[in-house]
Amino acid sequence: MYQEVLAICAAGVLACLALDAWQQLFKRLAGIPATNWALVGRWFVLTWQRKTMYQPNIDHEPSIAKELPLGWIVHYSVSMIYAVIYWLLIQASFLQPTWTDGLLFGAASVVVPWFYFMPCMGKGVMGKLTPNPAKACWVSLLGHLVYGTAMGAGFGWVQRVLN
Repeated sequence: MYQEVLAICAAGVLACLALDAWQQLFKRLAGIPATNWALVGRWFVLTWQRKTMYQPNIDHEPSIAKELPLGWIVHYSVSMIYAVIYWLLIQASFLQPTWTDGLLFGAASVVVPWFYFMPCMGKGVMGKLTPNPAKACWVSLLGHLVYGTAMGAGFGWVQRVLN
């Protein structure tokens, strides 16, 4: 059990770090800002306070104390949930701990921001309420492809290290 927990944590953190690095690189190369984790922290707090996940005016809500560190905690916690799902799919022989299966996982995982986080934060399904919905979807897809690829590679790396 110890090795499984270690593998999940390592792959989850490595994938999240890869996504964060990708967003910073993408920001420098394409001028597309990285995710504002303060907004995610604010959304999380407001969700608990108001008992609804739908926060359509999140951009205009006043700042909340410690929303940025909380946003980062939420970001890495969600990554751990994705890592558990990936691990369960490995156990069920649906995925292998490879970068190629990780790429597929990343492509599938983009449904979460498109159909959950974007609508919950007032951006609409697949970002249809953003100034450029196609761009919002592409940026999210690219990030999830990087994330998933790193997740699969991370599980493969951990497997090689532990064996």
